[in-house]
Amino acid sequence: MRTRTVCGVSRGDPPLKLIWLKDGEPLPDLLGANVTMLDQYSSLLSIPSLSATHSGEYTCVAKNPAAEIKYTALLQVKVPPRWIVEPVDANVERNRHIMLHCQAQGVPTPSIVWKKATGSKSGEYEEVRERPFTKLLGNGSLLLQHVKEDREGFYLCQANNGIGTGIGKVIQLKVNSSPYFSSTSRSVMVKKGDTALLQCSVSGDKPINIVWMRSGKNTLNPSTNYKISVKQEATPDGVSAELQIRTVDATDSGPYFCRASNLYGNDQQLVQLQVQEPPQPPSVLEAAMISSRSVNLKWQPKTLGTGDVSKYLVEFREADPALFVEQWQQVEVKDPPTFNALIENLKPATRYAFRVIAEGSAGRSAPSQELIVRTEPQRPAGPPLNLSARPLSSTELLISWVAPLPELRHGDIQGYNVGYKLANSGNTAYNFTSVSGDGDGGNGELLLSGLAKFQRYNVVVQAFNQVGPGPLSEPATSQTMEDVPSRSPEDVRCAALSSQSLQVSWQPPPIYHTNGLLQGYKLVFEPIIDDIQPSKDEVESRKTTALTMVLTGLRKYTNYSIQVLAHTRMGDGVLSKPLFCHSEEDVPEAPADIKVVVSSSQSLYISWLPPTEPNGVITKYSLYTRVVNGREELNNEKRSLPSQQAYYEAKGLHPHMEYQFWVTASTRVGEGKSSRVASQITTNRIPARIISFGGLVVRPWRSTVTLPCTAVGKPKRDWFKSDVVLRQGGHHNTQILDNGDLIISSLELGDGGNYSCQVDNGIGTDRLTHILLVQVPPAAPTLYVTSATSSSILMHWKCGFTGNAPITGYTLFYRRGNANTDEMQLSRHASSHELKGLVCGSTYQIYLSAQNKVGPSPSSIMLHVRTQGQSPGQPSSTALLAPNSTSLLVRLHSWPDNGCPILYFVLQYKAVTDDPDAEWVMVSNALKPQRRLVVPNLLPSTLYHLRMEAHNVAGESSAEFSFVTLTKDGDPPPPEIVQRGHRGTTVFYGNINLLIPSIAALSGMICTIVMVIICYRNMLKNARPLAEQSAHSQKESLENRANSEAAQRERYYATIHKVSMQNNDKIPETSEDISPYATFQLSEGAANMSQPHHGGPANTLLHSFMYHERALAEGCSSPPPAASKNRRRHSRKTEPESEESESDQDQLTSSRTESSNQHEGKIKHSIIYHGAQSSTSSDLSPMSEQKSLPRRGRSRYHHQQYQFSTNTTPRHHNSNKMNNNTSNNINTTNMNMNTNTTATPSTSNSNKILSPRGGGNLKSISSTFKSQDSIQCHIPTLVKSPSISTQQQKQFHKQQVQGSTNSSSNSNGNMPCNPNSNSSSLKQQQPLLITPKLHQLEAGSGPQELMGLDGIGGSPLVACMPPSSQFRPIPHKSSIMPAHEPPHHQNHSNHLPPHHPSSGSTLLNPSTAMLSSKFFTAPTLPK
Repeated sequence: MRTRTVCGVSRGDPPLKLIWLKDGEPLPDLLGANVTMLDQYSSLLSIPSLSATHSGEYTCVAKNPAAEIKYTALLQVKVPPRWIVEPVDANVERNRHIMLHCQAQGVPTPSIVWKKATGSKSGEYEEVRERPFTKLLGNGSLLLQHVKEDREGFYLCQANNGIGTGIGKVIQLKVNSSPYFSSTSRSVMVKKGDTALLQCSVSGDKPINIVWMRSGKNTLNPSTNYKISVKQEATPDGVSAELQIRTVDATDSGPYFCRASNLYGNDQQLVQLQVQEPPQPPSVLEAAMISSRSVNLKWQPKTLGTGDVSKYLVEFREADPALFVEQWQQVEVKDPPTFNALIENLKPATRYAFRVIAEGSAGRSAPSQELIVRTEPQRPAGPPLNLSARPLSSTELLISWVAPLPELRHGDIQGYNVGYKLANSGNTAYNFTSVSGDGDGGNGELLLSGLAKFQRYNVVVQAFNQVGPGPLSEPATSQTMEDVPSRSPEDVRCAALSSQSLQVSWQPPPIYHTNGLLQGYKLVFEPIIDDIQPSKDEVESRKTTALTMVLTGLRKYTNYSIQVLAHTRMGDGVLSKPLFCHSEEDVPEAPADIKVVVSSSQSLYISWLPPTEPNGVITKYSLYTRVVNGREELNNEKRSLPSQQAYYEAKGLHPHMEYQFWVTASTRVGEGKSSRVASQITTNRIPARIISFGGLVVRPWRSTVTLPCTAVGKPKRDWFKSDVVLRQGGHHNTQILDNGDLIISSLELGDGGNYSCQVDNGIGTDRLTHILLVQVPPAAPTLYVTSATSSSILMHWKCGFTGNAPITGYTLFYRRGNANTDEMQLSRHASSHELKGLVCGSTYQIYLSAQNKVGPSPSSIMLHVRTQGQSPGQPSSTALLAPNSTSLLVRLHSWPDNGCPILYFVLQYKAVTDDPDAEWVMVSNALKPQRRLVVPNLLPSTLYHLRMEAHNVAGESSAEFSFVTLTKDGDPPPPEIVQRGHRGTTVFYGNINLLIPSIAALSGMICTIVMVIICYRNMLKNARPLAEQSAHSQKESLENRANSEAAQRERYYATIHKVSMQNNDKIPETSEDISPYATFQLSEGAANMSQPHHGGPANTLLHSFMYHERALAEGCSSPPPAASKNRRRHSRKTEPESEESESDQDQLTSSRTESSNQHEGKIKHSIIYHGAQSSTSSDLSPMSEQKSLPRRGRSRYHHQQYQFSTNTTPRHHNSNKMNNNTSNNINTTNMNMNTNTTATPSTSNSNKILSPRGGGNLKSISSTFKSQDSIQCHIPTLVKSPSISTQQQKQFHKQQVQGSTNSSSNSNGNMPCNPNSNSSSLKQQQPLLITPKLHQLEAGSGPQELMGLDGIGGSPLVACMPPSSQFRPIPHKSSIMPAHEPPHHQNHSNHLPPHHPSSGSTLLNPSTAMLSSKFFTAPTLPK
């Protein structure tokens, strides 16, 4: 383009000169400008082609001689940018500076802008701004200082002046990195013996070469130094190198250099290795103070070693092994000089393990030895959980709970306080009772008894430990069960409405004594009648829901006993006290009888009996007279007579006329019915007639009775008693008066009977009979016990002879040991009673008496009954003891109490040392029962002896134990100490105090054995001659004892045997009805009580009874209430164990009879029920006849291959009845049979008793063999076993030898199993052993038997089975008195002599005998 400009002078004088300058200089030729003068005043400057060089200040200079002026104008030519210095790619070393040049020119001057690509490739750019190490120079260059890898990339330089689009250029900057490290040096600290790892990470351009050097000059080479190894790995930024130095020690300490090099340079890093040993662990760690929440620890430091201790770390955790292993908790102690620390916020009663670690510059030391510390306990912080209360009865609540949470117990739970109160009472206080707890926690329960019936209770429970009680739980509510009312209705009233109706009213019992929801009321009433023996029980009862009732249909003019009770759905409550109410009078019944006899030719004598039912008070009698002549009534007359007069003599009558008489009685109500009409014709002949009336006359004993015999006709009188004439003065207490009356004074029971008066005057005869009944006190009732628990005894009784008067009540006497006797009045209707609230494991003496209107009966035989429970047992040492290092845990709850709660313990111990005089350390002599006890202050690894005693109301037991404490570290004790405890601490032969008595005892034993052998041999030689010499005297002696034992035995059997069944009394039937723990003992005093119907001296016999289950016999009354069905039956062994059974029985018997066996003539009568410990199941069956029960039997006996039974029940029937029953029993051969063959012994036989132990008391032997077809073979037990001396045995043996021949010759040929073979009379029967018999074991060897005792009289014995090899014979010992009974019965009237057994006689061994389908049967015991 081109441009022009004109310079003109507006004024001035010529000559003018115009000159053009550019930038003050003449125009250069290179501009190509043209200057043209237009005139003398103006000049034209033209530039044909403009360029950037033409820009500048153009000046027009005009001058003349006068002046010179200038005018300058600017010419600016705009030019787009263009590079002056164009940017180019560049390389730079790391950490160096680089200048990136970028210069451009243009008009106007362009601006320079630098940008950097945001990515690895050119694309998006961001402007580079000035910042540290980045400078933008004025000429457009970019200065980068200390270039790092982040500066590498693409850069854009742009120049722009607004003319055109501008220019730009992208260049690439590359950073060449020499090796470099992130730090110039680092330090590595390694414990001695460890492996040192020296690492260096170098960055830079690869490849990089790394060399490790020691102290900057020694290159480390793994090939020459086995301790080192080198690793090198490439990383994205460079290389990572590692130098391992194994098992470093102090010599390895020092500087190590990691030198790296590449193409661009090199660098190195200093790695300082320090090998140091850690500090020694602290020592003597102990607890200076222990509380429930904190522990103050102290320790002592050891030599610090290579490094100083900067701080201590106290670590702790719970040491309970039952918990999972906790992590150690740390507490830092940064003040080492104090060397102690207070650890807080711990749990109470918790075992903690503490240890201390020293930490210094070289590291941490090993932990110190752990210290086990148990913090002190605190009161429990939480209540027991899951509290529940449920009723068990009307007075009992079972409270159960779970121990508090373990973390809230804060100690060993020693027990619980259980509080209870009535929910509806205003009292806010609870009644608390304590329960011993378990230190390990767990569930607990308490039976609250003696509570109010049918009441709601609130129950709380709190746990307590050795510090105190914890918080109460939330109350649980429960209500006791409903029960019968404990109080009778109140305000009972009665009013007579008529002669046969009474109205009774009452008020309900107090609300707090109803014990439930009342369902109604029951009236119990009975007439008060003084009958001799009521034909029926006239006690009636009626129910109602009202508060009043009218009783109708009653006896007229009768006194009634009325009682009212309230009943709930649980049963009847308490009867009210008897209220006596009399029904109204009514007209009487007719007089009972009337007599009319001729007293003279013109008089008749009329007598009559009062009405049997007077229905009131007789006020008068009306005698009606009627004269009859044929069919014509001539006269009718009524005469009133006083009530005391029961006779009348009508005089002045017409002869030979018929007179009729009848009588009526009257009360205040009116006249009653008339008697029968009696007629009589007057006559001159006066026959002998009795005008008195006979019949029943009842009088009490020791009184006087007059039996009238008033007669007419002046007859001769004769008195008879049971057809025996009574003479005047013939009896000491009878007297016949002149008027014919018989007076009997000082009446006794034997005076009762039929008294007849016979009169005769030659004209006529008459006879009158009085039936005299003497009322005496009743006979002693038969008392027996049917069950016994630990706190109660259930007894039944039978009322025997009532003394011809109704029983009015019973008095029960009982006492414990030598305490005072308590008595209890029982109703006349009662036949059983349960004594409650007794002391367990105690023997009670119980007897009973009955009363009638005459007086009390003699006391029954005293029973010695022991409640269940025994003295404490003995636990095993492993269950009782748990030793620790310095203490012993005694688990007192593991000590068996045997049914009686333990009252207290006595505990003492001593260490076993060489000092024989070491004293026992008494822990406690009255330690209350608790679950656990800790005996502290023991020495580790020490043998101890522990002596303990446990006491309860039944006795005490003591035991000694040995135990060894653990080591101090809690490890098991050394074996030599344990072995020392096993073998004892005293060497036997080293103690002279033990050696001398032992030698003396051993010598005595040897001498005794030698003497026994010599005596045994002599006895064998002299046995036969002595037996022959003493047979006769033994026979007489036993016969003399027979009668004296009979009465005593009769009283003895009264405790268990069948008596006459009256009033549907109940007797025990099965073993569930009899307590297996009850022991009956017949005392001498009871046996000697004088009674009118009991005689005989007291006998000194020990009785051991075992009972087998049987049903009631025919004719027996119903059994007592059945025992609870859930009562466990005695288990029976399934294998024969006769020897073990006898041993068990002996053990159970000996403890109660051993002391009594030592006294001659005074051996207690005892009945021992064997419980589950014995192998023989013992059931009581006090009756005379037995038969199988359909409800028992088949399934039961099929499952029991062997069953031990005993039949000890006597007969109370006559001989004929017994034989009939026997026959029936033998023929009953069903699968469930229990057969008893009965016999009636005669009193003429001697008392022959088998003594299997030569002079001692016989043990009960009982077995039942059961064959495969379930037919049983019984060997019943020996009932009575008086002590028999050896001399008596020999005499008895001789007697049997002498009688053996007669036994065979006198046999009547009947088989032994003939059940009808019996004695004709039964007076007194002796005890006998019921024994099985075998047939002859050898042909022609004579009669033989297994074992037994002669029956008294012709006792039939059924043969059990023929001889068989299935039985293993046991030879008789010479020391055992043989018992005999012939296999064939002789004549009934003859004595049954014994026979001598052959040498091959055997005893049946129940444990080895095979079974047979025959029966063992034997006579049932005599009365």
